[in-house]
Amino acid sequence: MTRIMREWSETEEKIAQDTVDKFHKVLIEMLVEKQMTHADLGAALGVSRARATQLLGPNTNPSMRYTALVLHRLGYTLEIKKI
Repeated sequence: MTRIMREWSETEEKIAQDTVDKFHKVLIEMLVEKQMTHADLGAALGVSRARATQLLGPNTNPSMRYTALVLHRLGYTLEIKKI
């Protein structure tokens, strides 16, 4: 089987994990700001409270598509900048 991507360097792994961690932190801050529970988040996303809680877990790695959906449903957007 042909590998589509080369293996990630240690720095790339850290950057990727930091990005996911930042998303989780911002998502939690949004919930606090909006005074939303996990059940409220689930209702906004059309998923169960349990699935919404999983989204906030440390081992969750949501796709960009799902991340954009979550942010949109909460009234936010994602901005990507050149480094």
